[in-house]
Amino acid sequence: MKKNIILIIALVAIGVIGRLIPHPPNFTPIIAIALLASHLFKNKWIIILPSLMAMWISDLIINNYLYGGYHDSLVIFSPSFLWVYAPIICIALLGTVLIKKVKISNIALSSISGSLIFFLVSNFGVWISGTISIDGVLTPMFSKSLSGLIACYTVALPYFGNQLVGDLLYSATLFSSYSFALSKKAMLKKVNNFI
Repeated sequence: MKKNIILIIALVAIGVIGRLIPHPPNFTPIIAIALLASHLFKNKWIIILPSLMAMWISDLIINNYLYGGYHDSLVIFSPSFLWVYAPIICIALLGTVLIKKVKISNIALSSISGSLIFFLVSNFGVWISGTISIDGVLTPMFSKSLSGLIACYTVALPYFGNQLVGDLLYSATLFSSYSFALSKKAMLKKVNNFI
């Protein structure tokens, strides 16, 4: 249990730092953390915890410190949080199905699937509930029509490219690091048994 707590804290820290350091839009480790957690932990509540905690803590800092001037009060959850957090939960649970064994093909498929799920759900949320202020009046960002939905997804394509590359790189890095740590531990165990 202690090992799990340390892993959870480490994954949350990686997620928070990855969202706070300067980076291209959507180039973060959140999806990779969700996928690694889906491989590391068996309990479905623990699986979703690291990525959601990293997202929430970094959202608190981003919304209340970096963009604090845009809000009149403390922002605990942004108005669009359901459209962002729900796909992360789905991706973490999907990882339990797609990553039975740590193989490049499984990780790549999971990462690409995660990027696509996040893109589709979060931008659907922008289309449904996204508003901008025009002369003090909140106005929908996109028309509630098929053409408005297509326009929303089209505008978001550059962000999808960033996310896809970021998810693949972070997934490769996190899974490689974890595999390396496991092999190093196994090697040290063999050496200790030999001595």
